[in-house]
Amino acid sequence: MLILDILSIPLIDSATHGSADHYYAKKQALMVAISLVVLVLGLAIDHRDLVEMSPWLYGLNGALLVLVLFVGKTVGGSTRWIPLGFFDLQPSETAKVVTILFSARLLSRWEEPPKGLLGLGAYYFWTAVPIVLIMRQPDLGTAMVLIALCTGSLYFGGTPGRRIAKLVLAGVLAIALVLCLHFYAGMPLPLHDYQLKRLLTLFNPNADPLGTGYQVLQSKIAIGSGSLWGKGLGQGTQNRLDFIPEQHTDFIFSVVGEELGFVRGLGVLALYFLICYRCLVAAITSTDRVGTLVAGGVLSMFVFQIAVNVGMTMGIMPVTGVPLPFLSHGGTALLTNSYAVGMVLNVGWRKHKILF
Repeated sequence: MLILDILSIPLIDSATHGSADHYYAKKQALMVAISLVVLVLGLAIDHRDLVEMSPWLYGLNGALLVLVLFVGKTVGGSTRWIPLGFFDLQPSETAKVVTILFSARLLSRWEEPPKGLLGLGAYYFWTAVPIVLIMRQPDLGTAMVLIALCTGSLYFGGTPGRRIAKLVLAGVLAIALVLCLHFYAGMPLPLHDYQLKRLLTLFNPNADPLGTGYQVLQSKIAIGSGSLWGKGLGQGTQNRLDFIPEQHTDFIFSVVGEELGFVRGLGVLALYFLICYRCLVAAITSTDRVGTLVAGGVLSMFVFQIAVNVGMTMGIMPVTGVPLPFLSHGGTALLTNSYAVGMVLNVGWRKHKILF
């Protein structure tokens, strides 16, 4: 994680072309320093206490999500941030950790994992409030992350993998059916037109190469042009000439592919694999059910975000605005992910007897 944190600084500086006095790089460096303090907090606070407090955290985060709709800061058509003067708080990011904790609380108190439509409906129902509020911002990507980590938590809560696979397949088929009803029967969807077009771009980005498909096509060109070893930091033409929108946030992996190349890009993915592997080890070796669920929830969150973000820069996943953990520019996201890693470390520590 620390290697990715440090690497994010020159990557963001390159993606923003040094900006005015390297503003974004300096801001990222400051947030990295703060994130290490947040990680220590995650390590110091017993994850079991947080799970017990999760209903209060759920209520507080819900209130912040409502507050965003009234006093939130709008950037690029999305209202996701509460300006605090020194920092812009993004409650949709903190909702991820709260969801992990609340899911762990529910599943740890049930004698067996939820079964059938009623059981699953009761489990997913409580996520409806934050998801609806997040969709109002609008932020489809984070809403998808909440659903994904809840589903991953089911597996660590004892639901068989085959049942999880059937649930995911049913979800995909349901989405396909809803899209068909929208296009052929005029059924309304809770999505903006641009969000729907982004999803459909996955199947044919060349249909609108100067519109909705532009970002993905330019990203694929950038990654492919990096070849084996890349063009060098700050030397990427697609990056330097601003062919890729949002290259310092959601599309930072395009800069990785172009400037660091295929081999070093694999090295970055290997670091992510190591983080996910250690989350899995913490979940498997935890001596309490709550620890397994917390570490498993963090693992589900990271796997989904990494797969979707890297996939969308390569054109094999829909563009949904999911940031790449630790590399994308974004203060609240970095702090949230760092705290999540701290919780996993805490789970690992708690399996040994602590004498102080």
